[in-house]
Amino acid sequence: MNDKNSHINELREKSTEFFSKGKIDWDKSEEQVWEELSARTKRTEPKGKSIILPRFYRYAAAVILLLAIAGTVPFIYSKSVKSVPGEHVHVALPDGSTVELNAGSHIKYYPLKWFFQRKIIFEGEAFFQVQKGKKFDVQSKIGTTEVLGTSFNIYARNKKYRVTCISGKVKVETITKQSVILLPGSQAKVQKGKLVVEKKVNTDNVMSWNNNRFFFSGTPLHEVIDEIERQYGVTIKIQDELYNRNFAGNFPKKHTVEEVLDFVCKTMQVKFVKQSENVFLVVENS
Repeated sequence: MNDKNSHINELREKSTEFFSKGKIDWDKSEEQVWEELSARTKRTEPKGKSIILPRFYRYAAAVILLLAIAGTVPFIYSKSVKSVPGEHVHVALPDGSTVELNAGSHIKYYPLKWFFQRKIIFEGEAFFQVQKGKKFDVQSKIGTTEVLGTSFNIYARNKKYRVTCISGKVKVETITKQSVILLPGSQAKVQKGKLVVEKKVNTDNVMSWNNNRFFFSGTPLHEVIDEIERQYGVTIKIQDELYNRNFAGNFPKKHTVEEVLDFVCKTMQVKFVKQSENVFLVVENS
């Protein structure tokens, strides 16, 4: 018997189960039977680690993905707090620092990485009391305030930027990299793109909003009206001719918006008209 016939006989002995299941056609030639059995044997041969490796790689990829997500979440998860017109909001930060938001203000910070980077994105007006620790940054569109532990007030609205140091030391830096260190009672503001420092200001007047009072000193009337709108949550229109007239005065917020407008208008020798619920118009006296 030649080698080929011997190999066919060996395959026949090993493949009885194939024949018993009717998988092989006995009418086929020996050559056909041999080729079919050889093909079946190859299909049933174990593939070693070829099945295990892809599964391992899938597990490894899943672990890497989870680690990547876990490492990314602290950097992308943020918390935002807004104060709507007519309200003040108290915000407690993770390290015990606090922020008192004036009406119509907004902050955003990153709680999960707070103890690695104390940074706030801010717009509006707020009073900050900062616990000692790592650098604390308050970033606005016009400038950045940097402290280690202190209290200060920031006004950042409509391209205007003022920082008043109440206690400790405050570093103020503009987007053009002008900077100054403020001591208690001093104030820095941006005027026509330049950083201007006033070494002694009345901090009680600066903080009047936090005590539910209005304080204005030579303030354009449109800014006065804007502040009254924010504090009472109303809409007040003003004639163009009155826009930049200056107003000086102080009064408590406990009065109604009509009483406040009456006081301001009489002082400015103008008048207001109630157009609808919570909508007013300030015009010249006819």
